[in-house]
Amino acid sequence: MSLSTGAAAPKQLPLGQAAIVTLGVIVVVAGFVALGAWLHVAPLYAGFLLLWAWSALHELSLKALPAALIGALAGAGLSFLLQTGTAMANPAIIALALALMILAVFLVVAGRAALVCNQSTMLFITVFNAPIIQTGEDFRQVIVAVALGAVWFAAVVWVISKIVPTPDPVTAN
Repeated sequence: MSLSTGAAAPKQLPLGQAAIVTLGVIVVVAGFVALGAWLHVAPLYAGFLLLWAWSALHELSLKALPAALIGALAGAGLSFLLQTGTAMANPAIIALALALMILAVFLVVAGRAALVCNQSTMLFITVFNAPIIQTGEDFRQVIVAVALGAVWFAAVVWVISKIVPTPDPVTAN
């Protein structure tokens, strides 16, 4: 008996192509780290988190980037609101943050307001509400890192899309 998870098998590239793509990824990641260091932007992991959400959930579609970015910023903003309420020991702000997070979950489940409440929002809420991150993160820097990641990675994907031809879906099958 076999169980199907419903997930598609990962795409397999010839080993030579996989090596070239891996080298490209290393260059892009190193470029982002260097740019972030040069601009004194931290925490860069927030930009990488956006990249993960955008690449894993939307296969780096430039059309999907706005929703991934807005969702990321919404999730970071809700987490910042909760952090602020906790730091101020303000039950009203804490309750507001939690109510908005519950509303965001409802909207994702209901499939509504997808530009703001989406998988990216949920990823950022989940990660940024980890206690170790909540207690010491500067969410202003998180937003800068997410924005920098969006600009850097979108620019790279756009340049690659101009260099590498995309297969015609009609003739590809």
